[in-house]
Amino acid sequence: MNPVGRPRVDPRSSTVDPQEEILQAAAELFASEGYTATSTRAIAQAVGLRQASLFHYYPRKEAILAELLDRTLRPPLDMSRRLEQAALGPEATLWVLAERDVSNLCAGPHNLGALQLLPEARADQFAWFWRRRQRLFSFYRRAIRSGVESELFPAGAGPTAPDLVFGLVESVITAKPVVRADPTTPSRIADAALRMLGVPPARLGRARVKAVRFVEHDLEADPAEALPAVPGGKLQVPLPVQAADG
Repeated sequence: MNPVGRPRVDPRSSTVDPQEEILQAAAELFASEGYTATSTRAIAQAVGLRQASLFHYYPRKEAILAELLDRTLRPPLDMSRRLEQAALGPEATLWVLAERDVSNLCAGPHNLGALQLLPEARADQFAWFWRRRQRLFSFYRRAIRSGVESELFPAGAGPTAPDLVFGLVESVITAKPVVRADPTTPSRIADAALRMLGVPPARLGRARVKAVRFVEHDLEADPAEALPAVPGGKLQVPLPVQAADG
């Protein structure tokens, strides 16, 4: 249950949850001013709250950063658990995971993924974040290993394949805003991940169709948890690849 609201210094009306306002303001300030240079007073002023009222929602600045960091991992980790039960096969599984992961990293007005690049994010109090990130990476690695063992990923046998795919997904963190705003970026990166592993175009196209159906069904079944790729929840994919069977 959310805490009962506290009065604002700025009496402006808002339909946005105060906690969400705090997070969005903090994300913008952390990105523009840096984490250490951003005070809780500045965050409170940005949303029209007294500093004491801010502490009612988040007792420490570290708690705000923790929530923002967790938002970069929670949706793809939730998806990985659903994928474990879905039996889509390695190709469609990896496509869904990469597409949803990129969609999450590109969502919202602020680049939350870039917060992991802050030096302060390496502090001991955020060690839990890196453990959760490693858990997500491990799911990528298992999906790739499954594809290699099934002879579906001919270029995935090398020890660096999971790192290359994971790095491709996280490349959107440092991409230009126009790339992050492009609604087809998630599906293009998911396609690129399969191509990187040696999946031929025709099989990639079939895997994409299967994966898109799963994602769209997932959005319909649980819209509160499933992250839409673009406003309105319509998955955006580029035109199908035309090629010989593979």
